[in-house]
Amino acid sequence: MSDRRYRSGAAKEDDRAAMERRVGAILNPVSGRGAAAEVLPWLRLRLGERLDLCEVGPGVDVAAWARSRVEAGLERLLVIGGDGTFRSVAAALLGSDVPVGLVATGTNNNIAAVLGLPSNPYQAAEIALAGEPQWISAGRIGEYVFFEGAGVGLEADLFPVGEAIVRRQFGEILRAPLRLARHRGVDIDVELDSAPERVRVRAFTLTISNTPMTGAHLQFAPGLDIRDPALFLTVYHDLGRLDMMRAAPGLRRGTHGRGYRAVTYSFMRARIEAAEALHVHADGTLIGSLPVVVEAIPRAVRVALSAEAGAG
Repeated sequence: MSDRRYRSGAAKEDDRAAMERRVGAILNPVSGRGAAAEVLPWLRLRLGERLDLCEVGPGVDVAAWARSRVEAGLERLLVIGGDGTFRSVAAALLGSDVPVGLVATGTNNNIAAVLGLPSNPYQAAEIALAGEPQWISAGRIGEYVFFEGAGVGLEADLFPVGEAIVRRQFGEILRAPLRLARHRGVDIDVELDSAPERVRVRAFTLTISNTPMTGAHLQFAPGLDIRDPALFLTVYHDLGRLDMMRAAPGLRRGTHGRGYRAVTYSFMRARIEAAEALHVHADGTLIGSLPVVVEAIPRAVRVALSAEAGAG
C-alpha cells in the first residue's frame, strides 16, 4: 500500500517535471483572418512534443486552461491572437511568474505595439519563446481586468464606433450621430488616492489609461509605459460632443486638438461618480455605469520582450 502511494507521488513529480519542459500556446485560429493559424505548422516544427496547444473556439474556456497548465508547472505560455485573446489569458494569470509571450495577429494589436513587439508573427514568436520577461501593469473595475484603458461617458459610448471604422462595420458608424445627440455635459466627481481633494468637472467624457493608445489607435496618454505601476486619468475640460469627433485624427497622432483642456492625474485607486449613470467601458467592453472604483494592478503579468524593448 505504501509502495503504491510512493509511486503515485513520484509519478506526480515526474508529470510536473515533464510539464516544466513544455510550452503552452493558446491560439485563436480566426484571428487576423486566419493569420494566427498559419503560425501553427511553424510552431509545431519549432517545439515538437514540447508544444501544449489550446485552440480558441466555442465552449473552450481558455482562462481555465491557462490556469490549470500554469499551476501544473508550464515553462512558458504563448498567446497567438488579438488584444482580446491576450486580455482573457493575462487576466486569468494575474501575479503568476510564468512568462507570457504575445504573437499579435488581431485587428488593433495595441498591446504588442506599445511593447515594441514586431508585427511579423514569426519574429514575434521567437521573442515569445526566448525573450526576457518583464512585468506589465493592468487595471481593474469591479471584477473586470483591463490592460489598455477605460472610458466614461461619451468616450465609452463612441468607442464601438472607432472599432467599427477599423473593422468597416458601417451600420455601427451610421448610429454615431444618434449617440452624439443624446449626450450632454454632466458634473462628474472623482476621488483619487493621489489628490488631497475631490475633483469635480463638467464634462462629456473621462479616459483612464494603462497604455499610450487604445481602441482604434487613439493615443490618449502619449509617453505612458505599460510597465508603470500607476494608471492615468485624463479629464477633458470644455470638450464638446462634436469636438471629440474632430479631435480623433489628432489623438491617433498623439496630439490634442484645440478648444479644450486636458488634465491628467496619476493614481492607484479612484472612485468616479455622477448624478447621471454614465456608461463605462474597459478595453472596449461595456461593463456598466457610474459609480465605479478603478484600481491599478502593478506586476500583473510577465510578458516576454525583445532586448531592445526591455532596455526601454
